[in-house]
Amino acid sequence: MPLFFKAETDPKLFLEKFNKADLKNKVRLVSSVPFSEIKDIYPQIKDTLENVKRLVYLRSQSKEAKFLLDKIEADIELYNQNYTKAIFILENSLRNHASNVNDSLKCYSMLKNAFVKIRDINKAFEIHHLMEMKWDRKSDTINIDYGHQKSTLYNMLGLTDQAINERRIEGKKYIAKNDTDGYANLYNDIGVFYNARKRSDSAQFYFLKAKNLLLQKKVSKDRETFYKFFLALIDGNLALSYFNEGDVTAAIPLLKVDVYYSLKVQNYESAFNSYNLLTKCYVNLKQKQLAKSYLDSAQNLLNEKVKGIAPKLRLLLTCASYYNSVKDFYKSNECYQQYVNINDSFQLMEKERKIYNQGVAISIEKSEIELNEKDRLIEQNKFEEAKQRTFRAYLLAGIFILSTIIIFLILNNRNSKKRELQLSLKNKQIGSQNHLIEQSLKEKEALIKEIHHRVKNNLQIISSMLSLQLGKVEDETTETILKDAQQRINAISLTHQMLYQKDNISTISLGDYVENLVGQIEATIFSSNIELNTSIASRERKINIDTAVPLGLMINEILTNAYKHAFSAGTKGHVSVSLNDTNTGCILTISDNGKGLPKNFENLNQKSMGMELIHILAEQLDANLKIEKTNGTTFIIEMKF
Repeated sequence: MPLFFKAETDPKLFLEKFNKADLKNKVRLVSSVPFSEIKDIYPQIKDTLENVKRLVYLRSQSKEAKFLLDKIEADIELYNQNYTKAIFILENSLRNHASNVNDSLKCYSMLKNAFVKIRDINKAFEIHHLMEMKWDRKSDTINIDYGHQKSTLYNMLGLTDQAINERRIEGKKYIAKNDTDGYANLYNDIGVFYNARKRSDSAQFYFLKAKNLLLQKKVSKDRETFYKFFLALIDGNLALSYFNEGDVTAAIPLLKVDVYYSLKVQNYESAFNSYNLLTKCYVNLKQKQLAKSYLDSAQNLLNEKVKGIAPKLRLLLTCASYYNSVKDFYKSNECYQQYVNINDSFQLMEKERKIYNQGVAISIEKSEIELNEKDRLIEQNKFEEAKQRTFRAYLLAGIFILSTIIIFLILNNRNSKKRELQLSLKNKQIGSQNHLIEQSLKEKEALIKEIHHRVKNNLQIISSMLSLQLGKVEDETTETILKDAQQRINAISLTHQMLYQKDNISTISLGDYVENLVGQIEATIFSSNIELNTSIASRERKINIDTAVPLGLMINEILTNAYKHAFSAGTKGHVSVSLNDTNTGCILTISDNGKGLPKNFENLNQKSMGMELIHILAEQLDANLKIEKTNGTTFIIEMKF
């Protein structure tokens, strides 16, 4: 007995949603639920669906709509047991209307079910294999019924050993480690397969294993009834294993529990099976009254709730067994004869249904071919009419466009002279304004150059005044301070001098500026014992006054310190200045081979004003300053532009 428990669709709510939806969503809604759940309200929506189908096939090229309509029609045929017709519809939909993997898998699922119903298990195996190949490519958000597992198909063929092995493989492949329900189902199914082989000991082992898993699981109140039914279902299967080995007393209480919870969740087929087996148990125990009571209960369910030929055949065999036990051989023979007649009729009906369904399928295929041919002719006629309409539309459009162009050219010719005159006047005005702008720019450039010139002259005057003051100063410390100030003023003065001497008054060449500044410093504090080398790798990079002034002051401080402090009196030395380009800016390196900085120069309290000024100017330039003390002192200034 397989586990089956799910919430069904509320017909009233479904009908409300259907009536509110547009045509496209009506089709989607109906295709999303099994026909068995809406069969009672289908007459109320049938006409609407037929109209939608007519519109789709006459006016629409939508594969999605045609596929969903095929799915609905196939589901109806499956419910009505017209399996061959359903197979034809699904195979046609698979060829012509399925547009993605999800559509194909939906078709395969229904096809597999149809082939199982007509007992063509080999074909069902083939469909199952196709589903396996495509399953991993389906959308995670789409819920598709996988249908019968391969293990179930093996069991239907009577290959129980293969069914058991395959079910174990399926468990490893599809069941997560923490999925208690999945493993309980797995063990229950394996037990069912062992029951089919009459291997009661192995079946009982797996049924008890499934029960232990469920009993250890914490269950919420809203799911409590379901899990009790699940346990009772396993008990019913366990009872069958006890019955098969002759232990009917162990089977009876388990079957009663199964009946109780099966009725509670309205799983009437499970309750019927347990009633039937309870009758057999009490027949074996020769308790005739109880056997008759359960036989009547099974008969009531068969009359009111359980449908199908197979349950009826099973109950007739049980009836024959019961009446035989009470020595009512006439009724026993009557029941057995009914079993034989119904079974023969059933086999005959199956054959007739197959023949009928095949005939229907052939008839439908013929109708489909004729309909497709008519559709092709209609489409061809529509295409020819559309071509004619398009040609006429293009002809009229061409005449209209040509007329419009002629009128436009006439009007444009009349207005062209006016536009030329207006354009000529505007050009003269623009030329006059451009001349005024150029004059204004030249005047501003001259003024800016004059400003730079005057600033430079003022700085030179200050430098000259410092020179006069130096001639009168006798204190060495004061003299040093004044000379340092004079050097800094000269560095700033050079910037302004280079700006007014160039055509571009906003920027100067970085290479030329560094070279001129180093030369100026060398001339001011010349020492015959010190050799100064300058290497400028590139002169293409430009800088503005905001960069030039702090850079010049920094170069002045570093070189002045080198001349004053790097070498002992009378010692020969070497100072080098190099400028190199990088991808993002340039690197200025000033090094000497003198005695180097003192060990505690990092201590701010020990720094001179010049050293502090160097760090301040580096921050102002947003430059990276590195000081190396190997073989003298090297200042590396990395600047980004």
